Formats: sequence, C-alpha cells, structure tokens
Amino acid sequence: MQFFNYFRLHCFANAKNYALRPMPKLKIALIDDDLERAEFVQQNLRAHDFDVVACLPLDHMNTFKLENLQADVILLDMDHPHRDIIESCVSHFDLPTVLFTKNSNKETIKQAIDAGVTAYIVDGIDPARLETILEISIEQFKKHKQLESDLKETKLKLADRKDIEKAKVLLMQLHSLTEDTAFQLLRKNAMSHRITIGEMARRLIDAQQLLNSQLKED
Repeated sequence: MQFFNYFRLHCFANAKNYALRPMPKLKIALIDDDLERAEFVQQNLRAHDFDVVACLPLDHMNTFKLENLQADVILLDMDHPHRDIIESCVSHFDLPTVLFTKNSNKETIKQAIDAGVTAYIVDGIDPARLETILEISIEQFKKHKQLESDLKETKLKLADRKDIEKAKVLLMQLHSLTEDTAFQLLRKNAMSHRITIGEMARRLIDAQQLLNSQLKED
C-alpha cells in the first residue's frame, strides 16, 4: 500500500512539474517591405514575449540565411503582396510563411496562396492572437509537407514497379529466364550493390539502352 501511495505521489509530482514547464517560444523571422514598420513590429512582438530571431527588409531577403537561427516560422508583412516575391521567400527559406497585409483583393489572395503562403491574414499583426495563428500555420505546413512526401513516395513506387517489369522482361529475353528467376536476379544484384530493386532495374535498362545506341552507331 505504501508503494502505491509513493507511486501515485511520484507520478503526480512529475505531471505537475511537466505542466509547469514553460513551452518553448516560437522563433519568428520577420520580413517587411517597410523598414521603419519592421522595427516597430519587432519591438511590439518582443514586448509581448515573442522571440524575433531576425528582422530584415524585403530587398535583403535572398542574401540572408536562417539556418543558424533555426526559425520556426516566417512572418511576412507586405503592403502590396507580389506573387514572385512570395514564391522567392517560400522557396528560399522552406518554412511556414504567414502573410499579413491590408490587401483584400480576391485575386491577390489566390495568387499568394498559389505561391505557397501558409496563411493570408487581412489585418494588422495583433500579438494577442498571433501565437494561435502561427501554431495553426505551422501544423498546416507540416501536413502539407507530409502530403508532398507521401505523393513523391507513391510516384517513386509506381516508377519502380514499371522499371522492374521492364528489367524483368529484358532479362527474360536476353537470358531465357523465367519471370521469377529474373526478379530474383534483380533482387540479388540490388542487395549486393546496396540499392533498391527499382534503382537496379533502372541501371540495367540504362546500360542496355547505351549498348543499343553504340551498336547502332557502329
């Protein structure tokens, strides 16, 4: 009985300590097309306990690297959102990008979303609700990246399947092998070279195509 009481007290103490442990601050990189406004926004965010790890004007964006700062999210503040600039920001940093602007034009919103912004906020930067906006944006960004990864993996599997079939037919024709023997030969060679069967199949196909082209030239 004493053991169970100790166990419950120990668990309760750990849970209490965990609950009291402060959550890590989100690291924000602020990019603005107005330098004076950027300084004001940065001061305002820090006054509300946000961790602004970078504050830079829009025209210096491509010369700046955020890797060492380990920013969690880009906060992009623009009067006139332009698709090319947004695309450049999204591709350059590859981070959740939240755009704040006063521009409520539907076509501009569509172009910004197509360019890759995670959230488009037609309003001023309100520190009171900013954390929730950023947290949601980060989760949406993660889900989007996961979908991209899953789609890429699916396409690769389909490509592997097609190339493996081609390679099997090639081996069967060249060496009079059965389908199962051809597959086992592919598998054995893939393992010995420490590559996937799909990659082994592509190497075989490429080698045969190269040989055929050389024979035609001769």
